[in-house]
Amino acid sequence: MLIEPYTIRPLNLHYEGAYSTTAMEWRRAAARDKVQNLAQILAGRRPSSVLEVGCGTGAVLGEVARRGIGNRHIGVDIADPWRHLDPDARGLDFKTYDGLRLPFDDDSFDLVYATHVLEHVPDPRGFLTELARVCSGLIYVEVPCEMHIRVRRTAVQSALDTGHINAYSPEYFLVLLQTSGLDILDLQLFDHSLEVHSFGTSHVKGRMRMAVRRAMLRVSPVLASRLFCYHCGALARKGVAASVRSGHQHTRD
Repeated sequence: MLIEPYTIRPLNLHYEGAYSTTAMEWRRAAARDKVQNLAQILAGRRPSSVLEVGCGTGAVLGEVARRGIGNRHIGVDIADPWRHLDPDARGLDFKTYDGLRLPFDDDSFDLVYATHVLEHVPDPRGFLTELARVCSGLIYVEVPCEMHIRVRRTAVQSALDTGHINAYSPEYFLVLLQTSGLDILDLQLFDHSLEVHSFGTSHVKGRMRMAVRRAMLRVSPVLASRLFCYHCGALARKGVAASVRSGHQHTRD
């Protein structure tokens, strides 16, 4: 056999059970990065109602609210968010759903976003179509671009162990979005903050890692994405075809 089969565990088993203090701190640090990326790509746009799909501990939604992005905030997840709720997210509205159909009417939110969720879902196009259905304005999706030339078997297995069953490059991420009926307004690559680069190591090592990655990103984003795993964020709205499909689906229901 050309490649030895990987070990496949139950999907997203990694997220079951209690989270350690370190795990919660990591999620808060990552949440600040994700919301900074969202704010950058929004470029001054000011949505009112905001839905996060795949909200996890609520750390991202809490940071979205703290940053003043929107004035109505709801988060949904397959797992009950209240089990591991971040203290900064208390007071926001969280719900569970079946992972297939969001429990909201068509065009219910100005901004619908999902950060680092798409790599976990068995039906990415169905997931994106459902995000578009409940959105009347902007859709933001962010993924880690793990498909690069430096990836090793151990990295693939590690990603699988954390529930990453889909891997993307910026190009294939864009193809997925467009073939899901979305009109793309902007697509950007983001590096981690110094806080994230330094998490679990020294600030010196974090600064060195950040300097190399950001220098590559400045020189050539395309080449950089071939060498390192950056986060790719896309700002979109549903196209005419997606709107028509959403209307037909709503009629059948």
